[in-house]
Amino acid sequence: MRWKSTVGAVILAGGAALAFGSLAWSPALFPSGDGPAYIGEPVAAAPQVEFETIRGTRESLADYRGQVVLLNIWGTWCPPCVREIPHLVEVQEVIGPRGGTVIGLAVESGSAGDIQRFWTERLELEPAYPLWMGRNRDAQRHFEAFGLPNTLIIDRDGLIRARFLGMVTRELLLEEVEPYL
Repeated sequence: MRWKSTVGAVILAGGAALAFGSLAWSPALFPSGDGPAYIGEPVAAAPQVEFETIRGTRESLADYRGQVVLLNIWGTWCPPCVREIPHLVEVQEVIGPRGGTVIGLAVESGSAGDIQRFWTERLELEPAYPLWMGRNRDAQRHFEAFGLPNTLIIDRDGLIRARFLGMVTRELLLEEVEPYL
């Protein structure tokens, strides 16, 4: 009898953990369609870490000091990330001439060749902005990106001014980035 009660307690604890886990990943925290969650105005210096690019070089946000950067943390395996890429391409077209750039940090998305093929074959586009490669744990550690897509607005001085969790649209990004251009 004692064994059955222990098994029952383990099953109950596992069920509670599963229920909490599904709550933590609920649409309230990770919106999909109603727009992104605006996560305050976290005025903090962007970390000066380097990432490998799909071109085989290494870059850091410090390389973009003096520009406004929209850092988009995404994955090829993330449906909302894929849906927002055309919006980001359009944003790049608008902010590029004004001293801004989008940077895409692809996490857990394979090799440089995999990411390039994703753009050319699945999206039928050439990459329109710099693409970096990283790991999910690096995005979490350096940018507090605990969900995807995750987009940060970084001003010309290298300060993170805003963060969005969930899919962003062209209209929203252009409105939010305007004060920093």
